[in-house]
Amino acid sequence: MSKIQAYRSFLNKEVSPASLGLFRILVSLILFIQTYGFISQDFVEKHIFDSKVRFPFSSFEFLEPLSPSGMKFIMFLMLISTVFMAFGRFFKLATGVFLLTFTYFWLLDKSYFNNHYYLISLLAVLLLFTRADAWGSFRGKSNKRAIPNWQIVVLQAQLVLVFFIAGINKISSDWLFAFQPMKHILQTKAEVSGTTWLASNFWYAFFTWSGLIFDLSIGFLLLIKRTRKLAIIAFVLFNLMNYWIFHDIGEIGIFPFLLLACLVVFLDPSTIQNRLSWISKAPPPTKDEKEKKAVLSNAAFWLLNTYIVLQFLLPFRHYLYPDHVDWSGYGQRFSWRMKIMYKDVDMHFYLVDEGSDKKLEVNVGFFLNDKQYTNLQYYPDFIPPVARYIREEGMRTGLKNPKVVADFLVGLNGRKKQHLVDPELDLTTIEFHSGKYPDWILPLSNSK
Repeated sequence: MSKIQAYRSFLNKEVSPASLGLFRILVSLILFIQTYGFISQDFVEKHIFDSKVRFPFSSFEFLEPLSPSGMKFIMFLMLISTVFMAFGRFFKLATGVFLLTFTYFWLLDKSYFNNHYYLISLLAVLLLFTRADAWGSFRGKSNKRAIPNWQIVVLQAQLVLVFFIAGINKISSDWLFAFQPMKHILQTKAEVSGTTWLASNFWYAFFTWSGLIFDLSIGFLLLIKRTRKLAIIAFVLFNLMNYWIFHDIGEIGIFPFLLLACLVVFLDPSTIQNRLSWISKAPPPTKDEKEKKAVLSNAAFWLLNTYIVLQFLLPFRHYLYPDHVDWSGYGQRFSWRMKIMYKDVDMHFYLVDEGSDKKLEVNVGFFLNDKQYTNLQYYPDFIPPVARYIREEGMRTGLKNPKVVADFLVGLNGRKKQHLVDPELDLTTIEFHSGKYPDWILPLSNSK
C-alpha cells in the first residue's frame, strides 16, 4: 500500500462521532456567550452606527451595515443559530446562518478584525462539511454510530496550524532576544494589576521562550497519544494564564475558552463515547450502515488537502513583499501573528489649505471610536480613509482645496520612534489595497 493510499485509508476510517459532537456542543456554547455579549453591550450601536468613518476590507467594500433594526435582527439570528448548533437540530442550516451573519459582522470594518473571529469563521466553514450532529443531538434523531475520520482530522489540522504558524511567527530577534512585546505586555500588566513581580527579566524570558515552545509543539503533542495527557494539562494552564494576563490589558475576550472547548477534538472519540454514553447512546447498526461506508471521493480528497496546504501557505505571503510585515501591515492579517508586536505611537494630523503654509491640527479621536483609533496606530491601511475624511470635513468648513499631512512617529517593539510616512506627503493622494505594496510607507530602521 502506498503512502497516499494509507493516508486515504486513515481519513476514511470509521470512528465514533463523540469527540466531534462534544466539540460542536462546547464551541456552540462559547459562541452563544460571545454573541449574547455583543447584544448586551450594544456593540452594534456603539461601534457601527456611532462611527463616522468605516474601514472596509479590500474586495468587500460593497458590504454595508443594515438599518439599526436590521442589524439587531442579524444579531438575533446569530444568537439563535448557536442554540440550534448546540442542540444539533437543523445543524447545517444553523451553522450556515451563523457563518454568514458572523462573518458579515466582522467584515463590515477592519477595526473589528481579530484572529479569533477569523478562526471562528474557519471552524464554521469546516463544520458545514461534517456530521458534527451525529452525536449528542437533541432527541437523538441524527445520531450515528460512526463518521469518517477526516471530519475530525480537518479540524485538528486547522488548530495545529494556528498554533504552529503562531510559533514560527515568533522566531525573530524581537521576540527571542529583546523579549518584545512580552516585556511591554508584562510591564503593562504589572502596572494595571499591581503584580509588580511580573516586571522582571526572569519573567520576560520565561513567558517569551515558554510561549514559543508551546506554540511550536502543542499541536503535535496533542496528536500523539503518549504525550496527550501532559499536553492537555499544559494547554489548559496556558489558556487560563493567557486570560489572566490579557483580560484587563488587551482584547482577548472568550478566545482562551474557545480554545479550551476546541481541545476535545483531540481526545479519543471512543473514550468520550463510553464515558458520556448518558448524553448520547450509539444506535444499533442498521443494514444500510453495514453495507454503505462513507468514502472521500477523489475530488473531495484533493480539495481537503488543498485547503490544508493553503492554510499553511497563506500566513507567509508577507515574504513576497519588502520591509517588516508588522511595520507596514501588508500581509499581517489572516496570518496568525498574535501578540507579537506593540507600537509606541505619536501621531498628529494636519489640514493645510491650498496656497497656505499654516497647519491646522485635527484631533482624530473626535471622529474615531476606540477600536478604530487603536487600529490607526497599528495598521497603516487606516491612514488613507482617515485622511480623506479629514479633507472632506475641512472642505465643509470652507477650505478650498486642502491637503492632509501627518507627523506619524512609530516605535515598533521598543525601537526608537521614526516616521511612518513623509511628513510633507499629502495623505489624500495615497491608496492601500491588495496587489500593490504601499511604497508611501517609509522603510523601517533597525536601530533600537
